[in-house]
Amino acid sequence: MRVLITGGAGFIGSNLARVLVEHGHDVVIADNLSMHHSTALLGSTLSRVRFFHCDIRMPEDLDALPEGPYDRIYHLAASFANARSLAQPTLDVRTNAEGTLNTLAYAKRVGCGLFVYTGSSSSYGPAPLPFREDGPLFPSTPYATTKRLGEQYVQASGLPSVVFRLFNVYGPGDPPGIYRNAIPNMIAALDRPGGAIEVLGDGATRDFTYVDDVIDVLIEAHRAEGKTLNVGTGHETPIALLARRILEQFDLNESHLCVKPARTWDTVVRRVADVTALQQHFPGACATNIESGLPRAASWLYEAGFVSRKPA
Repeated sequence: MRVLITGGAGFIGSNLARVLVEHGHDVVIADNLSMHHSTALLGSTLSRVRFFHCDIRMPEDLDALPEGPYDRIYHLAASFANARSLAQPTLDVRTNAEGTLNTLAYAKRVGCGLFVYTGSSSSYGPAPLPFREDGPLFPSTPYATTKRLGEQYVQASGLPSVVFRLFNVYGPGDPPGIYRNAIPNMIAALDRPGGAIEVLGDGATRDFTYVDDVIDVLIEAHRAEGKTLNVGTGHETPIALLARRILEQFDLNESHLCVKPARTWDTVVRRVADVTALQQHFPGACATNIESGLPRAASWLYEAGFVSRKPA
C-alpha cells in the first residue's frame, strides 16, 4: 500500500510507521514536530519512510506533499491533551478542526482509498458507563470538542472512512513531558529527588490500551470501513491501582505515593469502553492487560534514556 500518516513522528504514528514499513508498505509521514521537536521517536524507521515537515493548519504544506493517490491516509496529527486545550483553545480549533478539514480536502484532491481518523475517548465526557459508540457524547474540554468535530467532518466528507475512538493509549514510544500521558509522567516523577507519584482524586479510573494492540487495529482498518469504533480493553483500571503497579516495577513502597485533589476541570471520574462492536470487527483485539503492558512501557522509558531508574 501507499500510505500517508499525519502526525507520523509522534507516539502512535511512529509505532504505526514502523509496522507498516516492516510489512513492506510505502510510507509518507507529514508532521510539524510541534510535540517532540524531533524525529527521534521514529528511530531507524526514519530512513525507510519519506518524511515531510508539514503543518496541517497550512494547506500549502499539504499541497507540497507527494501526489497521490494513497491507498490509505491515517490522520493522527492533533493538538493533544485536555489540559493544554484549556490553556490554548484556539490551537485546538486551528489544528484539530481546521487541520482536519485541510487534510480531508487534500485527500479528496489527490485520492484516498480509506481515510482513517483517530478520535478520542475524551469526547464522551461524563457519559454513562461503559461508553458506547451509539451513546451520548458530552465533550467538556476544547480538545474533546474539537476531536468530536473532526469525526463529524470525516463522516460528512464523502470519503471512504473509519473513525476509531482511542482509549488512553500507552506503551513504548510514549515519552514523559508537559501535557503528556499519565503512565510515562508517573514513572518520570520517581526520578525526581524525593520522587512520588501523584494520584489526583479518589476513585478515578481509565481504560488503558496497549499501543501494539492499537496498531493492530489501525493496520486492519478496512475491516471497519464506514464505522465508528471504540478501541479499548473494556476494563477499568483505578488510577490508584495503576500507581501501585508502577511502584512495584521499581520495588518501591507506598511512601512514594501522594494522593491529591482531583483537577477542577476534569469532570470525567471514570472511563471505560464498551468493546462489543470492536470485538465483532476485530475478534480478540486489545487483549494486553496493564500487568503485561506496564513492564514494557517502563523498560522502554529506561532504555530510551527518558528516566534513570531501572525497572526491577
